[in-house]
Amino acid sequence: PVEGEQQTISEHEPIKQNTQPGTALTWTSVDSSDATTQEQQALNWTAVSETDPTEAEPIKSVVVWEPIEPGEVITADEIELDKASDQVLVTVEPSGTTFANDKAIWRDEQWHPQISGTVPVGFGPKGWMMSASLWGIDCVTGAGYCAKPDSWDEYRQQIEKTGDGNYNLSIGLGDAEKLLGLTITSRFEETGLTFSERNTTETKNIFSNYYIGAHISRNLGSDTALKVGIDNWLDVRECDFCGFPKNAYAVVSQRFRINKDQKAFLPNAYLTLGMGNGQFRPLDELIRASVAEQRKAGCITAGFTPEKPCSQEALQRATWKANSYGKFEPIGALAIETFSGLNLIGEWSGRNLNAGFSLRPFKEFGLIITSMWENILPNCDWGCTVKGIPDYPQGIDLSLLPSALTERPRFSLQISFEAKF
Repeated sequence: PVEGEQQTISEHEPIKQNTQPGTALTWTSVDSSDATTQEQQALNWTAVSETDPTEAEPIKSVVVWEPIEPGEVITADEIELDKASDQVLVTVEPSGTTFANDKAIWRDEQWHPQISGTVPVGFGPKGWMMSASLWGIDCVTGAGYCAKPDSWDEYRQQIEKTGDGNYNLSIGLGDAEKLLGLTITSRFEETGLTFSERNTTETKNIFSNYYIGAHISRNLGSDTALKVGIDNWLDVRECDFCGFPKNAYAVVSQRFRINKDQKAFLPNAYLTLGMGNGQFRPLDELIRASVAEQRKAGCITAGFTPEKPCSQEALQRATWKANSYGKFEPIGALAIETFSGLNLIGEWSGRNLNAGFSLRPFKEFGLIITSMWENILPNCDWGCTVKGIPDYPQGIDLSLLPSALTERPRFSLQISFEAKF
């Protein structure tokens, strides 16, 4: 569209001017019967020069469109743009729906890094997906006091004594966008491989202690999803009072498209919010739950002394049972995609603040490396007095339970392989 006479492409209706020079073009569809021939039903367009006969000077920054023969191609070199204009046309491929099997994202036919470390994410699978990973942490609260090391040798000894690791395998199926997605997770404790002074006398293997969870997800749009599930729902254990707690949760994840150009800096952000119990509860809540279960079992505990003490086995069973399920606590995660292949992550696990990053080194290969610093805030994980215990107003001083505490953030590392079939 230019100022002046109307332009026509045939003896039919003329092209009417809808915009002024220098503004964005507005396109509208027309009935195919307006074409003069069958070949003109799919019009191709090219730029031509135009001069207004009523003006002495040519009109600047004007592009006039006219039909050309089918098959002719327009290239960017054939279109002259006014150098004084600050308008730039950018062609951006649209980004599709977001999916996930575990915590790594599947989008636009490729894998992207994780959007959380320990908090479940709402996005679910599309078709058959698999996630296999090896996870390790330098110190487990409960296995020993996570002290601040004074040297590398002391840190290495601490890892050998109180570090932990496990294998994870997740299988996803269904379609979270059209109906429902189902993810089956499994966790296997470290094998009997000898590590320093550990596992030197044990005969356990990868199937000695393992845990199975189930998770159902549903996309509420291309960028929003809901997931509910239970971690470690079924377990097979050789030990009676050990293992991972059972966690029920419900979360919603939202993708925010910060930049239309997905190849640019800061293209996306991901927010996950929800509720969870089990391991997602803070330490002081776990202590209160243990006291309540011990009372229920008739065992001596803070603020309660039974007429007949319970057995040691009953006490251990009550303490172990308190680790699973229980009161729901808020959980959440925020991931910032700095550029394609690297996410910065911050999360509230319900217990403490964690932060780190997730990296996908190779664009065409689903290898994901996630590193997190856990227990960053010095809350009850670092030591406190637990209040709110019935008939025990002075509370429980957690310094009396040093094996459950830390005095530094704990470091975890996960290496996973993601695949879609």
